[in-house]
Amino acid sequence: MLWRRKFSALALSIIVLFSILFLGGCSEKPYLTQDGSYVILTVSPSGMTQSEVIQLPWNANMAVMQKLLEECSFVLSDLHTPSSQELANSDPTTTVSLQATYPKPKRMSFVVDKRPVSLDVESLQIEVEGANVGRVTINRTLVLQGINNPNLQPAFEDLEKMLHNQNS
Repeated sequence: MLWRRKFSALALSIIVLFSILFLGGCSEKPYLTQDGSYVILTVSPSGMTQSEVIQLPWNANMAVMQKLLEECSFVLSDLHTPSSQELANSDPTTTVSLQATYPKPKRMSFVVDKRPVSLDVESLQIEVEGANVGRVTINRTLVLQGINNPNLQPAFEDLEKMLHNQNS
């Protein structure tokens, strides 16, 4: 009898844990688009812009994309207004950003300069390569600096490798 009670309690605990993890994993994340579409924007020092829609095949390793999105989420977790020195420190290098565009404005909450801020977001851009990794542009006008996440570039490089292998 005692082992049945312990087993039942353990089984119930596991079910509750999996339910929490599943429901938490399915909750709306600020970095996910409704249809899961993203664009890689490359801007050369001369200002030439190239955009590439990320198209993952049905058999793609979704964990690679999810890892990049998690690293982007970390960048967005603490934003600050760039100082004039940070803005002036923009070397003329090629920058690569991950961009999400929303068909309808999406209400998002951010911590900006240690204060919670809610914004209606139509587009969100995060620099993944360049002089200001972690630079965030919201609605093409609001420029903020996110956490300089050292895992962002490797996660992006893994995605690029996967995309290159799919096209080979």
